[in-house]
Amino acid sequence: MRRIALTAVSAALILSSAACGSGSGSGSGKAATGGTLTLAPLVAAQPWDLADAGLGNNTQYYQPVYDSLLRLSPTAEVKPNLATKWSYDAARTVLTLTLRTGVKFTDGAAFDAAAVKANLLHTKEGSNEAAGQLKGISGVDVVDATTVAIKLSAPDPSLVPNLGNVAGMMASPQAITAGTLKTAPVGSGPYTLDKSATTAGSTYTFVRNPGYWNKAAFPFDKIVLKPLTDPTAVLNALRSGQVNGALLASAKNVAPAKSSGLNVTKYTSGDVEGVYIWDREGKIVKALGDVRVRQALNYAFDRSTIVKTAKQGLGKATTQIFNPAGSAFDSSLDSKYSYDPAKAKQLLAEAGYPNGFSVTVPDVSAVFPDQQAAMIQQLEDVGIKVKVDKIPVTQFINSLLAGKYALSYMTLASFRPWDTIQIEVAKTALWNPLHTEDAKVTELIDKARSATGAAQDALFKELNTYLVDQAWNAPWDSVESSYATTKNVTFTPQAFAVVPPIYNFKPTG
Repeated sequence: MRRIALTAVSAALILSSAACGSGSGSGSGKAATGGTLTLAPLVAAQPWDLADAGLGNNTQYYQPVYDSLLRLSPTAEVKPNLATKWSYDAARTVLTLTLRTGVKFTDGAAFDAAAVKANLLHTKEGSNEAAGQLKGISGVDVVDATTVAIKLSAPDPSLVPNLGNVAGMMASPQAITAGTLKTAPVGSGPYTLDKSATTAGSTYTFVRNPGYWNKAAFPFDKIVLKPLTDPTAVLNALRSGQVNGALLASAKNVAPAKSSGLNVTKYTSGDVEGVYIWDREGKIVKALGDVRVRQALNYAFDRSTIVKTAKQGLGKATTQIFNPAGSAFDSSLDSKYSYDPAKAKQLLAEAGYPNGFSVTVPDVSAVFPDQQAAMIQQLEDVGIKVKVDKIPVTQFINSLLAGKYALSYMTLASFRPWDTIQIEVAKTALWNPLHTEDAKVTELIDKARSATGAAQDALFKELNTYLVDQAWNAPWDSVESSYATTKNVTFTPQAFAVVPPIYNFKPTG
């Protein structure tokens, strides 16, 4: 079975195993001088091989061990890291990096241009999200020990910032060659995995790498990750001090967290939830191939009420799949589909479905009962009959990606416009499981790929407008995330990230 990791909170919960044991305390009493930072990711750890790496909630596992070529500031500005300089050629198909000298992996291998080449070519051959961000690489040339030239088959507007995330992380080339990364990470990052204090699936302990070149950027002496998926278990672990930070996946836990003395920080990560229409060509459900039917679905949903009730107000109603912080977003589009059941019924009748039609959706009630209830009720209010397929939650993601369902409730991440296009819109995108292709969409993607600046932003907006007009999906809201921390820890939210990176955490005091 292919391993897929999603950036969205919902998918993270669905993919993960049951809540793990509580373990021991975090030792955070020494936080003012370093101490231990204990976090509770919402997903179980994946193999350490970066070719298998996902994004979003998965990134906190990789950040202690693997350093990245570039580093993103909290506002997503690209900064030097293992690469100190970078530049494109005139055609923007060759990216040249100048590398930091004197860096070694913890197994003694040198970090140099050959190591960068080995990593990029290895990661891009994977099938997960990090690999997908490198698919445009056609080759890597070692110019000299400290200079590498990354060749692209076509311009990639997001490559540079993506090299500041998991896609740009570096593992030991010796470990890549030996094939040992699936069980043990070997990087050049600020920490190393302490196997003696690690229990797979329960507790992952990282201790300082004494040879790391930038120790000041990581004030904690130890990082501990305890994967917890049950919202109640997360809240209890925070209250007891067993963990210092965790995402509150359930909006119902925000008020109890605050009343327990925890700090709760709210931020917009860019995740978009709602009904995703996978079958835009009517291959499974013929009706969905008609744009009027897809538009009817959009008129059927009372987005504001869903946000107020199912989401406890944590979100902002939207009709767009693009991140509000990105250049593709157009606030005027959010008024495109007001809640209008009568209009929905009219469009269904015009399309030849006066009595509606039937559709089967996968069951998500075990994790998102309120969202599923809202989806079913409001679709049935306009005559669309919904059958719930009671599949195990462990089959949910693979069933969607296999193209089994015409539509479903889902939350997907939205980063920069180009990333969202490559994740959801392009014909070969992972989250275009039925491979919908539209000539206008393809034309705009091709134009945007080669454009820059204001011209590119205009094309992103044009594509966004077209997707909304064509009702490719029926989004409900741009998710507002809530991250809780204990009093002895503080952090800065990260743009385009569902959870803050470990280097954004600091001890208080």
